[in-house]
Amino acid sequence: MTSSSTAPYPMPGAASPPADGPPGGIIDPRRSVLVVQHVQKYLLHALRDSAPVGELLGNIDRLTRSARSVGVPVVYAVRIPGQRARQAEVAGGARHALLEPPAEAEARAVADVVRPQAGDIVFTAKQYSAFVGTRLRARLTELGRDQLVVVGAAARTEVLLTAAEAWMQDLDPFVVGDAVVDRTAGDHEMAVRWLAATCATVVTTDAVLEAFRGGRADAAAG
Repeated sequence: MTSSSTAPYPMPGAASPPADGPPGGIIDPRRSVLVVQHVQKYLLHALRDSAPVGELLGNIDRLTRSARSVGVPVVYAVRIPGQRARQAEVAGGARHALLEPPAEAEARAVADVVRPQAGDIVFTAKQYSAFVGTRLRARLTELGRDQLVVVGAAARTEVLLTAAEAWMQDLDPFVVGDAVVDRTAGDHEMAVRWLAATCATVVTTDAVLEAFRGGRADAAAG
């Protein structure tokens, strides 16, 4: 008998930014916030067999710890499943696991290893973008911050649209390529390449950690 199980795709490493993309930015911990998107248990459970969820959580754990240690605000954006069509789109091939929305309390539950801590900010977004239906933009203004370092799931929906909207609002978005996941390697790659070619600086976890420690090296991956 042959097994039908599949292994998660490998987490991508650093990649060179496209030659025609926007110039790479430099992360300034005095200007940045770390935005953690949709790392809720129900979604990660649905993606666990296809995406590198363990590496995702490990990298986000490192980033949130570092951010808190240097005073970079950590913002969580959670999204409660609503219309069946929308929630199915998030997990794609895992849609069978999401057809029936979990209870709201269960849906809000963030993975234990990266759950919000005292002092973190938690918003409930109405759409894929963390800006829709939240005070994210106003909170950034109050904090005097104009850089978003975006991590989480899913790369081609929540992460992509939040970074794109940040850019359209004259903010400076960074996407951590090895701290996002999607249902397939192809979806992950498509999202990261599109962002790098259009509106965001794609970075690695290690580059962000260096920047948060105060290094002023170019944070662009590659």
